[in-house]
Amino acid sequence: MLQNCSKRETHHTVRLKNYLKILFYGEIINDLDGFDDGKFLIILYNRMDKKENVVIIGGGAAGMIAAWRAASLGAQVTLLEKNPNPGIKILISGGGKCNITNGNEIQTMLKQFQKNESRFLKFAFHTFTNDQLLTLLQNEGVETYTRDNGKVFPTSHDAEDVVKAFQNLMERNGVEVLLQTPVKEIFRNDDGSFNVKTNRGIISAAKVIIATGGSSYQKTGTTGDGFRWIQKLGHTIVPIRPALTPIILLPAPPSLWQGTPIRECNLMAISLPFDFRQNNGGQAVQGEIVSEWRGDVLITHFGISGPATLEVSRNAYLQFEKGIKIDMCVDFYPELTIEQLDEKIIKEISTNPSRSMITLTEYLVPQKLAEFLLAQLKIDYTKKLNQLSKNERGELVKKLKRFPLGTVKDIPLDRGEVTAGGASLNEVDSTTMESTIVQGLYLCGEVLDIAGPVGGYNLQAAFSTGYVAGDHAATSLR
Repeated sequence: MLQNCSKRETHHTVRLKNYLKILFYGEIINDLDGFDDGKFLIILYNRMDKKENVVIIGGGAAGMIAAWRAASLGAQVTLLEKNPNPGIKILISGGGKCNITNGNEIQTMLKQFQKNESRFLKFAFHTFTNDQLLTLLQNEGVETYTRDNGKVFPTSHDAEDVVKAFQNLMERNGVEVLLQTPVKEIFRNDDGSFNVKTNRGIISAAKVIIATGGSSYQKTGTTGDGFRWIQKLGHTIVPIRPALTPIILLPAPPSLWQGTPIRECNLMAISLPFDFRQNNGGQAVQGEIVSEWRGDVLITHFGISGPATLEVSRNAYLQFEKGIKIDMCVDFYPELTIEQLDEKIIKEISTNPSRSMITLTEYLVPQKLAEFLLAQLKIDYTKKLNQLSKNERGELVKKLKRFPLGTVKDIPLDRGEVTAGGASLNEVDSTTMESTIVQGLYLCGEVLDIAGPVGGYNLQAAFSTGYVAGDHAATSLR
C-alpha cells in the first residue's frame, strides 16, 4: 500500500515531517525534505517497525567483530561507518599486509602491555583468543602464517582479505551496514535507550557500542569523535597522546642518510633539560634514558621511523610534552659491552693493520653514516688502523655505543599507529566492556585507554574487546 503513495506528497505527510523535525530535538533533518510521500513513508515505516537493538559506531576491527558477534547471537544490529568502506585502518596496517595478531601465548601477550592495560585485557584476551581469531578467519578462507618474531599475517599479504572476511561474516548474519554515515551526537533517553543522530536522521537503539578508534591517522576517519561523545555522557578521558609514532628530528637527517636502515640496534631517547647544557658551558651531559628499544630504525627525510622508533615514542613524548629536550641516540652493538666492543675492534686492527679507518668504520656501521662518524671524532678517514691511538679507539667505541641521530622536534599524534589515552579503564567493566557510568553503553578498541607495542597486539586488543562488547550487548537483550 505504501508503494502507491509515491506520486504526490499528502498534507498529512507534510505535517508528519514537520512534527518529526520538532521531535528530533529541534534539529532539521535535511534528507527528510528531499523525499516524496511514498519514499518517506517507506523509510519511516521501516524505522518504526525495526527498532535497532544494537547500534555500533565505527567499522574498524573492534566494530566489525562486535557487529558480527552480536548479530550471530540473534540481535538486530546496525553498524554506522563514516567512511565509504569499512576497515580502512586495517587496510593500511602492516604496510597493507595486515599484522592481524601475535602468535605468542596469551600470558606473554598480556605482559607486553602496561600493567593496568594488561589487567583490563586479561578477560577479553582469554574470552576471544588469538587462536580463535585465526580459526574464524581460516573458516572464511583467510590462511595465515607466523613469523619468527610472533607477528601473524595473511599468506596473501593482502589486508583486504581480512576486511572482506569480516564483511562476509556481517552480511551472512544480517548486520545492516550504513556507510558514509557519520554520527553527530548520542542521546540517552529516560527509559535507558539511546538516540543516535546521524546525517541520515535519528536511529534508535537499546544498546550502543562505540568503536570509533583514537585520533591517529585522521585521514582514515579516526578523528577522536568518540572521545567527545563519551565525555559528554559522563566518562573520564585520559589525555590523548601519540604512541607508535615516527619521530621528527632537528636538524633533519642529511639527505645522504635518508632511507638508511640501522638493523638490530638499541634506540635510546635521552632526556636533557634545556638549561643543563647552558649551565655547563655547552659541555655534554650524561642524560637519563627515558625510553629504549632494541630493533630496527629507519632514517627518513624528517627524522626516524621503524619498529624501535615507534616503541620509544610513547614514553619519549611524556618527557617531550614537559618541555624537556630529548636526544635520540643508537647503540650499534647492544649485545656487546664497551669492553667486548673494544676487543672486537682490536682484533680487526691486528688482522688488517694497513686498512684505512673509513674501511673499518663502514664495516662497523651503515656505510652512509661512516664518514660522518669519523668527522665527529676528528679522525682522518684515510688513517691506517695501526696508526689509531688507544684514546681514539676508546672514543670510537663510545660513539658506537651512543651515536647521536638528532634532537626531537616533534612526535606527531596524527602519524601514530595508535593513540595512547582515551576512555578511562576504571569506568568500563572489563568482563563486558559496558560502561559503569552509562548502562547500555559499550566501549571497545582504541577508544579505550590502551596502547600496546608493535606486533599485532593492538589489533588483537581491538578484536578481543569488540567481541566481548558485542557478545554482552546481545545477550543482555534476551
